[in-house]
Amino acid sequence: MKNLLEEINHEFPFSWADLNSYRDSNAYRNEFYLKDKDWVTEDLIGMFDSLFGKFKANLLIFNRQWWNFCLETWDIESEANDYNLAGKSEEAQNYLKLLINSQIQVSYDGCCICNDWPKFLKTILECVVKNKAPYSPVFCDIKNEYFFYFHESGSIGIYYKERNPIVMKILKVGHEKYSVQD
Repeated sequence: MKNLLEEINHEFPFSWADLNSYRDSNAYRNEFYLKDKDWVTEDLIGMFDSLFGKFKANLLIFNRQWWNFCLETWDIESEANDYNLAGKSEEAQNYLKLLINSQIQVSYDGCCICNDWPKFLKTILECVVKNKAPYSPVFCDIKNEYFFYFHESGSIGIYYKERNPIVMKILKVGHEKYSVQD
């Protein structure tokens, strides 16, 4: 059986993107918001499926520090990372177990591929929605030159170099189903 995530030793693919401040990227941007203000993890997964489901085979997931995704992995008193499950919230434990079971190296930063989207999305979105993580990993489609991320506000932000046919399909669905901020 394949691991839920697999390291692929690939750096973040877009030189036009500013990962320190997405808004400073040399790209176009749209933000899709759930219309229902009582959003939950399942609604964000539904948004992902409707916008990117047809294209998820093309997606890589990037994180600078996979093991530092959850805020609880930083011990303020000792100023050190703590990846033990003990004393962590259920959401942080589930995320760390995902990494352990996928055999993601503690020092790994880079791209992964996902072999179980529902489980991965539920795990990370529970962390984001419940403020256990400040932001989601970045999802990249190298071929179609766009990336997106989930935000705790109940939105998905997408950045793209140009409005190619795949990006246009995503934007069309987004405008039909969600509130959009350009």
